[in-house]
Order: sequence, then C-alpha cells, then structure tokens
Amino acid sequence: MDRRAHYLHVALEQFALHGFHGVSMDQLVTASGGSKATLYRYFPSKEALFEAIIADLANATVAANTEDQLGALPIADALRALGHATARAALSDRATVLFRLAVGECGRFPELASTMFERGPAVSYARMRAFIDNRVAAGELRVPDSQIAAEQFLGGIVGHQQLRQALGQPPADPTEITARVEAAITTFLAAYQAPGQLSP
Repeated sequence: MDRRAHYLHVALEQFALHGFHGVSMDQLVTASGGSKATLYRYFPSKEALFEAIIADLANATVAANTEDQLGALPIADALRALGHATARAALSDRATVLFRLAVGECGRFPELASTMFERGPAVSYARMRAFIDNRVAAGELRVPDSQIAAEQFLGGIVGHQQLRQALGQPPADPTEITARVEAAITTFLAAYQAPGQLSP
C-alpha cells in the first residue's frame, strides 16, 4: 500500500470510530505513523481526505474509462461487467462505512453528505449515463432518459442490499449478487434494447 492509500485507509478507520467531527488532522498523523508535512502534501484538509476516499470508491464503481474498457463487448456482457464492478465497490466494507458516516453526520455537516453524493453516486451515474448514451448512438439501445436508466440499473443491483448493510445486516453472498446483476440486465434490456438487437 502506497503512502497516499495508507492515509486514506487510516482516515476512514478513524472517521468510522470517532465520526468526522471527532477526528483532527493531528490525530490522523499520529494514527498513520507519518509526518504532518507528508499528510498535508497529499491532503490539505479533512474534507480533502474525505473527498479522496469517495472519489476512489466512485472510480472502482464505474471507471472513468468505462467505454474504452467495455466498448468492444456485447451490451449484455458489458452490463454484466459493470454490474459486478458496481456491487464490489458499492457493497464493500468501505462503502458501508462511508454511507453510515454521511448519514450520521449530515445534520451537523450537511456539506459532508452533499460531497458524498456529488463525488460518489453522482459520478457513477454520470459515467453509466455516458456508457448508455454511447450504446444509444451505436443503435444498440433506445433510452428516452439515460439518467433514469442509469439509476434503475445501478440501483437495482445495490440499492436494497446497501441499505441492509448500512443497518447492520449481513452482506449478500456471491450467488445473490449474481442473481441481482442478471435480473438487472434482463430488466434493463427488456425496457431499452433496440428492436432487432440480440438478447443475452
């Protein structure tokens, strides 16, 4: 683990234990075993640390270069890859901690919850929307509102389980995740696949 990743890991641990408001940059220096100068070189504030944690998670959910990676795949296979990547990231322990943290702190720090949404789910939705728009342009899909379609697909995979985990319920097993991904693909293509395109 490189130094930047180490700071992010320690910060998330400390935020989970003490809340965002209960952790200072000095405490993070002590907990990480690093130096204040090094920490501030990477992250000038707690807010910057929090944003970086969320940004890393968003990149793991729907990567910025999604279409470059998946553009050659048939639509069902591309959706399958996106679905499993989304589940791995959004249902990870890190994501669950962040979700609880944002909800727990939103009364005192509403900007924290806003940052959580804008740098996390909103980024994932935007990248998924771009993927959908590209497939519409290629004639594979007919989608009247790609934002709604993105929310339906990603939410159908992680929404229910994410809430369960945030409330302390056990994580879904791989079989359940696969079933949710396949159901989301079937529903998505039934609604949006262009006429004449092959079903999965």
